[in-house]
Amino acid sequence: MDDPSPKELSVRLRSAVTILALALCAGSALAAPIDANPAPHNAPAPPSNAFPLSGVVVVPPSKDPPAIVSTYPAAGAAVTPGALVLKLTFDQRMNPEDWRFDRGDIGYPSCLARPRLLRDEKTFVLLCTVGANGKFAVQMNGPGTGGFANLANQRATPLLLQFSTLDGASQSTIKDALKSAGLKDEDSPVMDKQPAAIAARSAP
Repeated sequence: MDDPSPKELSVRLRSAVTILALALCAGSALAAPIDANPAPHNAPAPPSNAFPLSGVVVVPPSKDPPAIVSTYPAAGAAVTPGALVLKLTFDQRMNPEDWRFDRGDIGYPSCLARPRLLRDEKTFVLLCTVGANGKFAVQMNGPGTGGFANLANQRATPLLLQFSTLDGASQSTIKDALKSAGLKDEDSPVMDKQPAAIAARSAP
Protein backbone atom coordinates (compact mmCIF):
# COMPACT_ATOMS: atom_id res chain seq x y z
CA MET A 1 0.00 0.00 0.00
CA ASP A 2 1.35 3.39 -1.03
CA ASP A 3 2.14 5.97 1.63
CA PRO A 4 -0.39 8.82 1.76
CA SER A 5 0.65 12.08 0.27
CA PRO A 6 1.15 15.17 2.45
CA LYS A 7 -2.21 16.51 1.20
CA GLU A 8 -4.05 13.35 2.26
CA LEU A 9 -2.36 13.45 5.68
CA SER A 10 -3.54 17.02 6.16
CA VAL A 11 -7.14 16.10 5.30
CA ARG A 12 -7.09 13.11 7.65
CA LEU A 13 -5.65 15.25 10.49
CA ARG A 14 -8.33 17.90 10.09
CA SER A 15 -11.04 15.21 10.13
CA ALA A 16 -9.63 13.68 13.30
CA VAL A 17 -9.52 17.08 15.05
CA THR A 18 -13.15 17.81 14.03
CA ILE A 19 -14.36 14.43 15.33
CA LEU A 20 -12.51 14.95 18.64
CA ALA A 21 -14.03 18.42 19.10
CA LEU A 22 -17.55 17.09 18.47
CA ALA A 23 -17.00 14.28 20.95
CA LEU A 24 -15.83 16.71 23.64
CA CYS A 25 -18.90 18.95 23.10
CA ALA A 26 -21.27 16.02 23.28
CA GLY A 27 -19.63 14.76 26.49
CA SER A 28 -19.96 18.10 28.29
CA ALA A 29 -23.61 18.37 27.29
CA LEU A 30 -24.37 14.89 28.62
CA ALA A 31 -22.55 15.64 31.87
CA ALA A 32 -24.55 18.85 32.57
CA PRO A 33 -27.38 18.52 35.15
CA ILE A 34 -30.93 18.40 33.82
CA ASP A 35 -33.55 20.75 35.33
CA ALA A 36 -36.62 18.59 35.94
CA ASN A 37 -38.74 21.73 36.48
CA PRO A 38 -37.53 24.36 34.05
CA ALA A 39 -38.87 27.90 34.47
CA PRO A 40 -41.52 28.96 31.94
CA HIS A 41 -40.40 31.02 28.98
CA ASN A 42 -39.30 34.52 30.04
CA ALA A 43 -40.03 33.75 33.73
CA PRO A 44 -37.36 34.63 36.33
CA ALA A 45 -35.46 31.71 37.78
CA PRO A 46 -36.08 30.93 41.47
CA PRO A 47 -33.39 32.01 43.95
CA SER A 48 -30.65 29.48 44.54
CA ASN A 49 -31.53 29.18 48.24
CA ALA A 50 -35.26 28.55 47.65
CA PHE A 51 -36.63 25.75 49.83
CA PRO A 52 -40.36 25.24 49.18
CA LEU A 53 -42.49 23.63 51.89
CA SER A 54 -45.63 22.31 50.26
CA GLY A 55 -48.72 23.50 52.14
CA VAL A 56 -46.74 24.67 55.20
CA VAL A 57 -46.26 28.22 56.42
CA VAL A 58 -43.71 28.59 59.20
CA VAL A 59 -44.14 31.73 61.35
CA PRO A 60 -41.39 32.13 63.96
CA PRO A 61 -42.23 33.85 67.27
CA SER A 62 -41.75 37.60 67.38
CA LYS A 63 -38.39 38.93 68.56
CA ASP A 64 -40.16 41.76 70.40
CA PRO A 65 -41.63 41.26 73.90
CA PRO A 66 -45.44 40.99 73.84
CA ALA A 67 -47.60 43.92 74.88
CA ILE A 68 -51.29 44.23 75.80
CA VAL A 69 -53.10 46.15 73.04
CA SER A 70 -56.63 46.18 74.51
CA THR A 71 -58.48 45.27 77.72
CA TYR A 72 -61.97 44.90 79.08
CA PRO A 73 -62.73 46.83 81.12
CA ALA A 74 -60.81 49.58 79.36
CA ALA A 75 -58.42 51.56 81.53
CA GLY A 76 -60.39 54.07 83.60
CA ALA A 77 -63.79 52.74 82.47
CA ALA A 78 -66.86 52.38 84.72
CA VAL A 79 -68.68 49.07 84.16
CA THR A 80 -71.78 47.27 85.40
CA PRO A 81 -71.19 45.37 88.68
CA GLY A 82 -71.73 41.63 89.11
CA ALA A 83 -70.31 39.05 86.70
CA LEU A 84 -67.30 40.36 84.78
CA VAL A 85 -65.11 38.77 82.11
CA LEU A 86 -61.69 40.36 82.38
CA LYS A 87 -60.24 40.34 78.83
CA LEU A 88 -56.61 40.94 77.81
CA THR A 89 -55.57 40.96 74.15
CA PHE A 90 -51.87 40.84 73.24
CA ASP A 91 -50.14 41.80 70.00
CA GLN A 92 -48.81 38.28 69.36
CA ARG A 93 -49.41 34.62 70.10
CA MET A 94 -49.02 33.73 73.76
CA ASN A 95 -48.17 30.71 75.92
CA PRO A 96 -51.40 29.44 77.54
CA GLU A 97 -49.52 28.26 80.64
CA ASP A 98 -47.77 31.55 81.42
CA TRP A 99 -49.80 34.27 83.17
CA ARG A 100 -49.76 36.36 86.32
CA PHE A 101 -52.30 38.64 88.04
CA ASP A 102 -51.40 40.68 91.13
CA ARG A 103 -53.34 43.06 93.34
CA GLY A 104 -52.99 46.78 92.82
CA ASP A 105 -53.13 49.37 95.57
CA ILE A 106 -56.97 49.47 95.60
CA GLY A 107 -59.75 46.87 95.36
CA TYR A 108 -59.21 43.56 93.59
CA PRO A 109 -61.94 41.52 91.84
CA SER A 110 -62.96 38.07 93.05
CA CYS A 111 -61.80 35.78 90.21
CA LEU A 112 -61.36 32.15 89.24
CA ALA A 113 -57.96 30.57 89.83
CA ARG A 114 -56.76 30.71 86.20
CA PRO A 115 -57.58 32.40 82.88
CA ARG A 116 -58.30 30.77 79.54
CA LEU A 117 -56.44 31.57 76.31
CA LEU A 118 -58.90 31.82 73.42
CA ARG A 119 -58.49 30.24 70.00
CA ASP A 120 -56.83 33.32 68.52
CA GLU A 121 -53.93 32.53 70.93
CA LYS A 122 -53.67 36.25 71.77
CA THR A 123 -56.64 36.86 74.10
CA PHE A 124 -56.91 35.74 77.72
CA VAL A 125 -60.26 35.79 79.53
CA LEU A 126 -60.80 35.46 83.29
CA LEU A 127 -64.16 35.19 85.06
CA CYS A 128 -64.53 37.59 87.99
CA THR A 129 -67.20 39.32 90.06
CA VAL A 130 -67.13 42.93 91.22
CA GLY A 131 -69.29 44.85 93.65
CA ALA A 132 -71.21 48.02 92.88
CA ASN A 133 -69.75 51.52 93.20
CA GLY A 134 -66.19 50.24 93.64
CA LYS A 135 -62.67 50.92 92.40
CA PHE A 136 -60.43 48.10 91.25
CA ALA A 137 -56.84 47.54 90.10
CA VAL A 138 -55.26 44.46 88.50
CA GLN A 139 -51.51 44.26 87.91
CA MET A 140 -50.36 42.06 85.02
CA ASN A 141 -46.72 40.88 85.25
CA GLY A 142 -45.80 42.86 88.34
CA PRO A 143 -42.24 43.18 89.65
CA GLY A 144 -40.29 39.92 89.68
CA THR A 145 -40.23 37.03 87.28
CA GLY A 146 -42.79 34.86 85.53
CA GLY A 147 -46.15 35.83 84.11
CA PHE A 148 -47.59 36.35 80.64
CA ALA A 149 -45.11 35.37 77.92
CA ASN A 150 -45.08 34.67 74.19
CA LEU A 151 -44.18 31.39 72.48
CA ALA A 152 -40.49 32.32 72.67
CA ASN A 153 -40.82 32.68 76.47
CA GLN A 154 -40.35 36.45 76.33
CA ARG A 155 -42.07 38.10 79.27
CA ALA A 156 -44.82 40.60 78.44
CA THR A 157 -44.57 44.28 79.26
CA PRO A 158 -46.18 44.91 82.70
CA LEU A 159 -49.53 46.73 82.85
CA LEU A 160 -51.60 48.09 85.75
CA LEU A 161 -55.30 48.10 84.82
CA GLN A 162 -57.60 50.34 86.90
CA PHE A 163 -61.37 50.60 86.50
CA SER A 164 -64.51 51.26 88.53
CA THR A 165 -68.07 49.94 88.78
CA LEU A 166 -71.39 51.73 88.58
CA ASP A 167 -74.02 51.87 91.30
CA GLY A 168 -77.18 49.90 90.57
CA ALA A 169 -78.35 46.50 89.34
CA SER A 170 -75.76 43.79 88.71
CA GLN A 171 -75.46 41.46 85.73
CA SER A 172 -75.68 37.94 87.09
CA THR A 173 -74.93 35.61 84.16
CA ILE A 174 -71.82 34.74 82.21
CA LYS A 175 -73.74 35.34 78.97
CA ASP A 176 -74.34 38.96 79.97
CA ALA A 177 -70.71 39.35 81.03
CA LEU A 178 -69.49 37.94 77.69
CA LYS A 179 -71.72 40.33 75.76
CA SER A 180 -70.42 43.31 77.76
CA ALA A 181 -66.83 42.29 76.91
CA GLY A 182 -67.63 41.93 73.19
CA LEU A 183 -67.24 38.13 73.32
CA LYS A 184 -69.29 35.17 72.04
CA ASP A 185 -70.62 32.15 73.92
CA GLU A 186 -67.71 30.01 72.67
CA ASP A 187 -65.33 32.48 74.32
CA SER A 188 -66.51 31.49 77.78
CA PRO A 189 -63.75 31.74 80.40
CA VAL A 190 -65.09 28.55 82.01
CA MET A 191 -64.38 25.31 80.16
CA ASP A 192 -66.35 23.26 82.69
CA LYS A 193 -69.68 25.01 83.22
CA GLN A 194 -69.98 23.71 86.80
CA PRO A 195 -67.80 26.41 88.45
CA ALA A 196 -69.88 29.10 86.72
CA ALA A 197 -71.82 29.63 89.96
CA ILE A 198 -69.15 32.17 90.90
CA ALA A 199 -70.82 34.54 88.47
CA ALA A 200 -73.89 34.74 90.68
CA ARG A 201 -71.89 35.89 93.71
CA SER A 202 -70.88 39.47 94.28
CA ALA A 203 -67.36 40.42 95.27
CA PRO A 204 -66.68 41.03 98.99
